Amino acid sequence: MSQTEQTTMGAEVRISRILVPTDFSPGAEPALRWAATLRQVFGAELILLHVLNLNMAALAGLPSDFLRVPAAGELLQRIRDESVEEMSRLAAKYPGARTLIREGSPRPVILEVAKEVGADLIVMGTHGWTGLTQLLFGSVAEHVVRHSPVPVLTVRQDEAQ
Repeated sequence: MSQTEQTTMGAEVRISRILVPTDFSPGAEPALRWAATLRQVFGAELILLHVLNLNMAALAGLPSDFLRVPAAGELLQRIRDESVEEMSRLAAKYPGARTLIREGSPRPVILEVAKEVGADLIVMGTHGWTGLTQLLFGSVAEHVVRHSPVPVLTVRQDEAQ
């Protein structure tokens, strides 16, 4: 049996595409390292995904017409541009990885992209939030674990980071 095939209860497990959602935070880096290792072991394609949630105006308590203000449009474009730059830096660290940037709410977008690219595994970091922060922001990782049709490996951020 090759490294790309392992038997679990009689069924072959093949991992050919690994989706790695990232928010570019320190908490995402351990997940990226795990995914890179799994990529080598299985000879899988690595797909890096960043989801821009541009609905932060609502979360920040800004009026809904904020996005119509010209300066807001410039700010949003700057956020988009910075995301492209961050993804380029990340792609340089993981040569050969495919990169995707999408806009929307991270929870459904991650699941949609996993289906779209035919991911066999999702590897993502978790911040380990608790208390009020968990209540206010929820856990994207927890949502993905609960709703993903494919296995999800969550990697907790090192407490020292």
